[in-house]
Amino acid sequence: MQRIVVIALAIVFGLSGQVWGAETINILHLDPFSGPFKELGDRHNMGLQFAVDEINASGGVLGRQIKLLKEDSQVKPDVAVRKATKSIMQDDAKFVVNNISTAIVAALAPVVQEHKIIHFSSSTYTASLTGKDFHKYFFRTGYNTEIFSRAFAAYFKTQPWRKFYIVNQDFIFGHAVADDFKAALKKELPDAEIVGEDFHPMATKDFGPYITKIISSKAEVVYTGDWGIDLEVLMKQARQMGLKAVFASNQLDEPSVLANIGPAGVGSMAISMYLPTVETKENKAFREKWHAKFKDSRLPWPANPVGYSYDSVMFFAQAVKKACSLDPEAIIKAWEGLEYNATCGKVLMRACDHQMLQPLFLSKIEAKSAFFPFPFNGKPVVIPREVAAVPPAETGNPRCK
Repeated sequence: MQRIVVIALAIVFGLSGQVWGAETINILHLDPFSGPFKELGDRHNMGLQFAVDEINASGGVLGRQIKLLKEDSQVKPDVAVRKATKSIMQDDAKFVVNNISTAIVAALAPVVQEHKIIHFSSSTYTASLTGKDFHKYFFRTGYNTEIFSRAFAAYFKTQPWRKFYIVNQDFIFGHAVADDFKAALKKELPDAEIVGEDFHPMATKDFGPYITKIISSKAEVVYTGDWGIDLEVLMKQARQMGLKAVFASNQLDEPSVLANIGPAGVGSMAISMYLPTVETKENKAFREKWHAKFKDSRLPWPANPVGYSYDSVMFFAQAVKKACSLDPEAIIKAWEGLEYNATCGKVLMRACDHQMLQPLFLSKIEAKSAFFPFPFNGKPVVIPREVAAVPPAETGNPRCK
């Protein structure tokens, strides 16, 4: 009899353990956690986990706790596909988030469509992901190359610069940055001149030949989508070689990058989705919560990319709550057209292309910062979301009219 009771208890507790494990909402976070871009992956994970902890502390979503499953993409599409498939099939991942590499988003498209997994991303920017390459399971919770190009072009209309040199990493995102900026300039600033254009391998160590060409071109602005170590090396070597042109980038708001660039970044400019210098009520509260937890860390204040990732999860959670279901079709329907008060203003998930629309923030790098002991972004100029948004009919998405 005693043996029967023991076996029965084992079965009950074993089953209850399985049920408990199934109660979590598992989100796979797939970004680089090794190699030269590890820092970016780690920062994204900090922002995601901060949002998850906040949601879980308030009771979770639909009565369930969220769990992040962390996997290293190595910035390799084949590795990402393998690890995503494993997480979906073996670890019960119900959602996927990755923020680094358009090529990985494209590679994951067949996987998430086959398994009906919602995939969201704040920082894979190539416009075609929500345009001609759209599929219904992908949501972009950040801007894209067309949107930030339009924002920069709107700003440059108010400035005296008219000579631009474009330099980017030689992969799909770099080419999208170049093409979309040229299109935006042609439309908004027809008297602007592209005085040069180059594409370089990722993790380039010597930018000397490129910088020599930029100096010879007499460019006033260097427009680049370079990120991580490439942006750091490009800008530091440019200043060492005497280049005076202003750099304009959507990547010049990441603290680890700006710390390494140092004084070489002063005077250049960034377009951002999130900055700690934005003084909304929501951002002040987020800023203080972050600082209370991380004041003694290397990132005592939130910035790119943690702000992007935090807002991304919070917006996703709102869609799940509205759907009152974890069914992907219900969440898709709920998220389409949803508005949300994010840290830096109200955002909208456009229904036709799953592209988030938001205010953007253009700032110059200043020598002294109230937040960090190195040159950082100052008070921004706000670009309203209506100014930066690409009209639906121009997205290349057949669902948008």
